[in-house]
Amino acid sequence: MSIQMVQLPKPEIKNKVNNGKVPKRASKGKVEMTKSEIRSQNKKIRNGLTDDQINEYSKRIHERLFALKEFIDCQVLFTYISFGSEVDTHEIISKALEMNKHVYVPRAEDNELNFYKINGFDSLIRSDFGILEPDAAIHNKYISSLSANDKRLMILPGLAFDRKGNRIGYGAGYYDRYLGNFSDKEWLKLALAYDFQITNKLTVDIYDVPADYILTPDKLIICKE
Repeated sequence: MSIQMVQLPKPEIKNKVNNGKVPKRASKGKVEMTKSEIRSQNKKIRNGLTDDQINEYSKRIHERLFALKEFIDCQVLFTYISFGSEVDTHEIISKALEMNKHVYVPRAEDNELNFYKINGFDSLIRSDFGILEPDAAIHNKYISSLSANDKRLMILPGLAFDRKGNRIGYGAGYYDRYLGNFSDKEWLKLALAYDFQITNKLTVDIYDVPADYILTPDKLIICKE
């Protein structure tokens, strides 16, 4: 893999959580946190990031992503539309469209996730949760047979990740169920995360689908070497 990395200064994190400090991970001998507890803790830390920090970390992730051969070569990009304190994906979507990639974004329908092709942000609508999503009435739903031979990259959200690519999402299991319908060879799965979201090991279920790569402001983690 040919990866060009840009060395950037590491900004100081001053969260509103735990007197401005990111909590240390549990050491040996301590009770393992449940998925719900990990979600709650990481969401609290993430929501404590300032807008400037989110913008700076996202910018560094974008620079690393845009230099990856896997991003450059992909013909079809699937990505969440960032909301709140998530790693920003608006710039990623704009860049992919500029590169003439086919871009698909998710919409939750009847407890399932479907992806619809977009050509920009103007035609998106707000969900009941305030998240931008495609309008099923005017966007085309993704059909795998139409791009069977294309290189496909899926950008995953999440609240916690380990170095094997295991992830803890928001608890609904949308991405795991969606990706479970396809073989690993059909998708390259890349998760975006802040560095504090990376932990040594997560307890996962058999239906959880791991990422192949995790990209943070400071590093690229290759999960399946």
